[in-house]
Amino acid sequence: MFLSIYRAGDGEEILRNIKDLKPSFRSERGYEIIAVTDDGETAVGKYRDSLFVISSKPHSIPAEPLEKFRIEFQDVEMGRNFQFGKYRLENGTLLIETELKPEDLKSAIPPLLSEFAVARILISDANIRAEYLTKEETKIIIKVTEILEGATSLTISRLEELAFSVSSLKGEFFSSYMRYKDELEEISYCLIRAERLSERLGSILRHEIQELKGELEILKYFESSFESTLNGVRDALDTIHLKLGSLHRKEDLELQRKTSSLQAAAAVIEFIAVFYYSLGIWSKYADLSAVPKWMTFFLLTSLSFLVVVYTEIIGEILTERVFKKRFFVTTAMIIAVFLAMLYLTLSH
Repeated sequence: MFLSIYRAGDGEEILRNIKDLKPSFRSERGYEIIAVTDDGETAVGKYRDSLFVISSKPHSIPAEPLEKFRIEFQDVEMGRNFQFGKYRLENGTLLIETELKPEDLKSAIPPLLSEFAVARILISDANIRAEYLTKEETKIIIKVTEILEGATSLTISRLEELAFSVSSLKGEFFSSYMRYKDELEEISYCLIRAERLSERLGSILRHEIQELKGELEILKYFESSFESTLNGVRDALDTIHLKLGSLHRKEDLELQRKTSSLQAAAAVIEFIAVFYYSLGIWSKYADLSAVPKWMTFFLLTSLSFLVVVYTEIIGEILTERVFKKRFFVTTAMIIAVFLAMLYLTLSH
């Protein structure tokens, strides 16, 4: 007996390439027979997400099978024991020596071999993915180590560049890791179903299923390692962001200090400029020699100070678009000083 297992999506191609198939709706042990040839020598069945072809001779179908098995009922040497006899699985050939009628096992074996084949293919794929993730894990660890070792000496721009690089690697790594994790869950379910099917058949293929479970445990070890790496990267990025925040705050404080110094210097320059310009203009219209010097100094100083304050207030109004109380107070004081200067000008 030959058993070929295919993806469910290959159904149309399988049905099209096997001659003399007729629809059939027959339930067997956990699967359905959907088509049978006129001579009954070939049947197409559906089990979960896979299709299989059972035949007395191999068929040439363009679709690539997931797995092919040849099943023979004969005396088995150097086989493994199961409840109803002996078996040996080697290079896609399953030899069975049993006290049961072959028909009793033939109808029950396809689901078991389907689960076994799918689990084996998924494990192979998971091994490839684990190898890829291991390489990516190494890249991330190197980057994180570089950042943590140079966190105290690297510039902000370099830290940000490395943090962005690690974040990008982490995103790709996490995406692949989640697919890997889903694949391991699917393998677990396949093997659980395979074990149950095996028990119904007297634990046939039990040893092979246990070997696959051993491979799954190794893959789960990698899963734990990848998860630890993700947690470590997350902690490292948190540390980097804290360091960057601290550096940015320090930079902001330094900038504020420099800005404050510049603002103070600008205010002093503005004060002196207003003082001397006001003195020059006022002296053209008034005989300041007749005005007490303390009065002249007081009024010019008051005007210069108020103009500096007034400039700042105007800037706030333009930014916030709100007239505050001190605008009106300062305006009134400037007018008062100007009127005092005008009075002294007219009286002298």
